Amino acid sequence: MAHKTVLGLFISAALVGSIEAVVAAPPQVTADRNMVSLVVEDQTLRVSLADAVLTLESPHGGAIVGPALQLGKSWIRPSRAESKPRISKSSDRVGVEITYPVPEQRRFTVKLEAYAGIPAVFVTSRLEVLADPRAQYYFWGTNFSPSHQVSPGQRGFERIDFNGDAKAWNTIPWNRWWFLGSERGGLAVLPTNCGGRSPGKQGGMSLNALPRSQLLAPGDSLDARFGLAGAKNSEAVEKLWAAVQARDIPTVRPWIHDDLPQDSYGKPAPKWLRDAEICNFYYRPAAHWTDEVVQKSLQRFPVIVGSTPDKAALEKCHKAGIRVLHYVMYNCLLDTEMQVREGGKVYSEWSEAGDCESRDLKHHPDWVCIDAQGNIQKDAWGQEHHHPGLLNTCLHQKGLRDAAVRHVRLLMEMGFDGVFIDLAGPTVECYGPKFGKHKHDCPKKSNTEAWDDVMRAVYDAVKQYGDDRIVMQNTCTGIMPSHWAYCDAQLIEAYPYNADWKDLTAPWPELWWNGNRHSQAVAHGKIPAIMPYFEQLAAHNTSRSAPISLAYARLFGFLWADGFTLQDIPENHDRADSLYRLRLGHPTSALQWSGDVLSRSFERGTVTLDPLAGAVLPSAPHDAKQ
Repeated sequence: MAHKTVLGLFISAALVGSIEAVVAAPPQVTADRNMVSLVVEDQTLRVSLADAVLTLESPHGGAIVGPALQLGKSWIRPSRAESKPRISKSSDRVGVEITYPVPEQRRFTVKLEAYAGIPAVFVTSRLEVLADPRAQYYFWGTNFSPSHQVSPGQRGFERIDFNGDAKAWNTIPWNRWWFLGSERGGLAVLPTNCGGRSPGKQGGMSLNALPRSQLLAPGDSLDARFGLAGAKNSEAVEKLWAAVQARDIPTVRPWIHDDLPQDSYGKPAPKWLRDAEICNFYYRPAAHWTDEVVQKSLQRFPVIVGSTPDKAALEKCHKAGIRVLHYVMYNCLLDTEMQVREGGKVYSEWSEAGDCESRDLKHHPDWVCIDAQGNIQKDAWGQEHHHPGLLNTCLHQKGLRDAAVRHVRLLMEMGFDGVFIDLAGPTVECYGPKFGKHKHDCPKKSNTEAWDDVMRAVYDAVKQYGDDRIVMQNTCTGIMPSHWAYCDAQLIEAYPYNADWKDLTAPWPELWWNGNRHSQAVAHGKIPAIMPYFEQLAAHNTSRSAPISLAYARLFGFLWADGFTLQDIPENHDRADSLYRLRLGHPTSALQWSGDVLSRSFERGTVTLDPLAGAVLPSAPHDAKQ
């Protein structure tokens, strides 16, 4: 027994010694006035305090990686860090967080992390807006010029050789990991969104934020997250990915948006809208709203948005069980005299909108927005589409706010079921007081903040006619979580298909991000909506794209519309009719993953969505009704 005990102790001691021998050394961090350095195993990453540029060094390759932030039509890097780096340490992890100022009242934060036993550094960057909401875009670009890419596929490792043509961009689709090889060595990237390689033999690699662009309110952010390392080959990257998964490192968890807005959502949308599933847009003069159009086309939808229908058209729709929202827009209005004088026509959407004479800018020069040079601000869209009299407005003017509310009340008294507010996002600034053109009631407010006040007044006016009346907004650049308190629904237009594209406008990580981001709004009874456009897609392509967009909407609780663009494609009427009539009912399960396939059960069937293969929807029952 004594010999066995001694032998057992000897074996235990040997095992402990062996374990200690393979315990990974903790990562190290050092800092001086210009640089912070992280070292983990054979990887070294340095970040400049001057401009947030990263320098990676390893035995298998290196790269210089820098952020490219959009500023007007140019690209910039952040200014010098505004404070000392914040360093955190534990027994097996180090972290560094650095904040940099950015022009136009923005802030850029870089967070670096390294873990013992994992030969890579993990990067999280965050671009925040500190003042007015605005659209943002940025990416990380490198001097590393890969000749090929290897990623995991359904049949093992899959290799793509990049085109070195001087004009050809190479998209790098999202995957769990990329091995990017070149004559100078290899780079391991663990991305959370897609990337690319710029043209030419020496084209550099880029990594996109998630999402690539976004309308940001103050305090919100556009994030880019990725893991980075030099690597010998694709087998080494697969091994690295397995270690990252085992450790569950949050930086590279795919498709996660962990900053869901916690704003006040206000009242939930009425039940009829929460149950609608689908809607559509019919922008035609009142004479086009015939009995035949209502019965054969519009009646397939529980709600229609229209720009010019009159009371007779509204009554036809109500008799057919269709609710109707009226299109409104107040941050640009028409000066009809200027429109005609400069060669334009007074279009039907204006002349049939109701009470249009009282909002005609020919009577209200003080409502016109003035630019930074003291000139009248003409609407950019109007200039492109031959409407020279369409002018941006100064939303500070009480007369304009009162006219908007008066117009909405007129529409509600006619019996409309709500309004659709176009261009509900940030608007152009007005400098009228600077040039003595007019005064602003609250000079400290921006024109965008004044526009928000108008939209709040419109929402209150609509709800005075009953909680079953609704307000839908279209910012044209995304959904504004801060607007939920004064609207029932918000539309994402040209998403996830656009008339100018033949494939998804957003890669799968961005689709998931968007659905996840707005899940709290859905839980609070608010209705995000998407409207894909299919004009450029051939009929056979819509057999994949149309079900994908509708499946995506239903999986996440979004409303779906297409502006009848699916129906307008030749030889596509049957497919359009089938999808237009499809009603799935309420969900009976949560979202469920099976590998890369996302599914959800509903009262009338199960929806599945495979980002690579497409979507499967239940067949529309022949007697489907609104």
